[in-house]
Amino acid sequence: MPRPFRFVPLVLALALGAAVPIASQVPSEDRGTSGAWQAILKLTTTASAMHTMAHPDDEHGGMVARLSRRDGVRMAMLQLNRGESGDNAIGDELFDGLGLIRTEELLVADRYYGTDRQYFTTVIDYGFSKRLEEAFDKWGRDDVLRDVVRLVRMNRPWVLISRFQGNERDGHGNHQTAGVVTRLAFEAAGDPSRFPEQIAEGLRPWKPFKIYVGVRDDQPWNLRIDTGEPSPWLGDSYENFARYGLSFQRSQNGGQYFPRFGPSYGLYERVGARVPVAEKESGFFEGIDTTIPALFKTLGTPAPAGAEAALARIDASVKAAMRAFSITDPSAAAAPLAEGLTATREALTLSAGEPEAAFVLGIKEQQFQDAITAALGLELSAFARPAGVPEPTGPFAAFAPPPVMGNVVPGDSFEIRASLVNRARVPIQVSEIALDTPDAWTARPTSNPAGPLELNDVAERRFDVTLSPKAALGSRPYFHRASLRENHYTLDDPSQFGRPAREPAATAVVRYTVSGVPVTVRSVVQRRESRRPFGYATLELQVVPAVSVQVGPTSAIVPLEAARKSVTLSVDLLNNRASGLKGIVAPRLPAGWTATPPSHDFSFARAGERAAFQFEVTLPSIDSKPYAVTVVATANGTEFTEGYQVIEHRDLETRYLYRPSTTEVRGIDVKTVSGLHVGYVMGIGDQVPDGIAQLGYDVTLLDEAALASGDLSRFDAIMTGTRAYAVRKDLVTYNQRLLDYARNGGNLIVLYNTQELDPKQFAPYPGELTQRAEEVSEEDSPVQILAPSNQAFTWPNRITTADFDGWVEQRGSKFWATWDERYTPMIETHDIGQDPQRGGWLSAPYGKGHYTYFAYAFHRQLPYGVPGAYRLLANVLALNKAP
Repeated sequence: MPRPFRFVPLVLALALGAAVPIASQVPSEDRGTSGAWQAILKLTTTASAMHTMAHPDDEHGGMVARLSRRDGVRMAMLQLNRGESGDNAIGDELFDGLGLIRTEELLVADRYYGTDRQYFTTVIDYGFSKRLEEAFDKWGRDDVLRDVVRLVRMNRPWVLISRFQGNERDGHGNHQTAGVVTRLAFEAAGDPSRFPEQIAEGLRPWKPFKIYVGVRDDQPWNLRIDTGEPSPWLGDSYENFARYGLSFQRSQNGGQYFPRFGPSYGLYERVGARVPVAEKESGFFEGIDTTIPALFKTLGTPAPAGAEAALARIDASVKAAMRAFSITDPSAAAAPLAEGLTATREALTLSAGEPEAAFVLGIKEQQFQDAITAALGLELSAFARPAGVPEPTGPFAAFAPPPVMGNVVPGDSFEIRASLVNRARVPIQVSEIALDTPDAWTARPTSNPAGPLELNDVAERRFDVTLSPKAALGSRPYFHRASLRENHYTLDDPSQFGRPAREPAATAVVRYTVSGVPVTVRSVVQRRESRRPFGYATLELQVVPAVSVQVGPTSAIVPLEAARKSVTLSVDLLNNRASGLKGIVAPRLPAGWTATPPSHDFSFARAGERAAFQFEVTLPSIDSKPYAVTVVATANGTEFTEGYQVIEHRDLETRYLYRPSTTEVRGIDVKTVSGLHVGYVMGIGDQVPDGIAQLGYDVTLLDEAALASGDLSRFDAIMTGTRAYAVRKDLVTYNQRLLDYARNGGNLIVLYNTQELDPKQFAPYPGELTQRAEEVSEEDSPVQILAPSNQAFTWPNRITTADFDGWVEQRGSKFWATWDERYTPMIETHDIGQDPQRGGWLSAPYGKGHYTYFAYAFHRQLPYGVPGAYRLLANVLALNKAP
């Protein structure tokens, strides 16, 4: 049963920085002298801001970097969704898997922007849309507003900065929604009558001081900031530093870095304020006193006795630390920083009855600890390793590879070794090295290495760790949805709300004193994994199941008229238990269905081993409704009925997408042509080949060698995948061979592409595919068949407008704007308010064969088992066959 919200103790933690990133992702500018200076800058101000938008990569990164890294502003970013319905230029993951990728890409970018906290709501990207009303229909106006209000109340920013305006100039309906909801939240978050259940949980109302929206240079503005300003401690402009971070968002074809030199202005309109303001402003916080001594005055609350004196000491200590700071010895700032931490704790105690001031001071306390640790150059690391691995000895011990380790499973025993290095001339006194772990973890430490640490001294502690057999699977996202048709995630652990990912299971905690002042530093427990030839990746230690059971396809269709009704299930078992495992795997079938074979035995000797099995499931009959087939692996009396997809890409934390080991089988009224052979040129990644195979057709993925010199004439149809011309240089190089294939009697189908497909160069007859090509985003848009007598509508299936019912996410994208008269436009459709669109499906005879441009979203419909899409697919693939 999901745990209830417990926001009272979590509000402050969720307002602070995100979990420690893996080392390879930390910008070098956040280490050493540069990192220490920027940590101290955070102490100079009480300013805080939240930047809101719709998707990852929408952000004004240069603005965030300037505020955070130059002005010391506590910066939060809030994305409504994780971009689940975009395309994937770096792999075949789509939908929720892509959402995990884009989340991790954004977190890497955040580290360059200087983002202190990253948030998400529970809404899911359902695809491109043009209308605000569609987004509210999908998400629910109050539902998305409720989430944003909760996050504003949790983070309590002094200024809201919306990337979008909330009108048609934003374009995407998701963008418009982000703009509208941010404006609504500015008022609603401060109203205790709005979403009162949040107040009952312990959150307090909060109305930011001001709100801004991003505008263009032809619109009125109140504030202009130059993100092109150079930063001495970054060695580049804030704009360029942010652009480099943005380049890690590779899945959206954003993995390119284009530096910009000179001024780079961002324009913002102020659309609300509760403080006096000027018409033109020089900064987001103009009119708000963000100095530490003014905290109570700014918040409009009386200062408790002694609190203002404590604030003055904090301010004086920060200024003293900045004077003492030296590029050659940042640790010279440690002593005044320690004095500032003491004064902050005193002010926090005195302000216990003033929750707004206490909130700010609680954050300031953590910032002081971060700044002290950075000034001292302390390095805390904690790594899991197999139990009993001996230390290397001998003359080459320093060159021995470090221990590597996979993830752990419930019941496992292993070691965690934590170490703290002091890189400063200032001595510190270590009082404790500990682990913060769940109750189901037992950690038995060696003797506590309490004592002084001088320059370059190391304190280490080993923990012998055992997991309970009932330990939770910390690798599982805290959110899920049961169906791709759902537009909100369900939270399995609501206390994690807003986080990019589940809170790490294990954290090393070191308590030390400097100048007699206690300080705490934390670091996520990690593991090492070999990534040759790139060295070793350091990844968050995760708890995974002993056996992962993956079954494919996740959705299968069976033609109702098929003479032999069957489905082939492919099962992948992954063993994670180091001591090995034996068992049996078998499908659970609806009544009357049979599997060949009925089961398979499996036996694993070590962790990381995989085994692949197939079951041929035979159906005596099937109707047009869903049937569930669950594959179960049984070992040591335990049943495993789920598996996970490993979401693993360079520079990103590895994540795991769990799903039940179940295939949904549905009967579909679709006729096929026997013995069809199809070649497929995969583009950015989609599941169209799986859909073709489910029609009973043989599918071959065409690589560069096949395009260059393979026998293409053996294929009855060749299809190029989504955006293939953008990512397949070999397709561009050998495109003429595909045109020759069509001219000689082949059937060439090109699925939707961006402007990299120039019809004048790559199609048989000219046309125009513009950079901002039209798309029809409303999946229920009206459809008119323009060429009803064309074979594509008559054989082997009679296609009617009913075949466009029940579509999901969109009709199609990237329609041609103009085309040669030799092309026949096949259907017409349009979104509300859009001109009729005919350039999404164009067909032309070419020599002895056919050429088709098909921009309608097969890659969206087939994974959902949409019957009409399968019927259309069957017809398009059969165009070179005679009825």
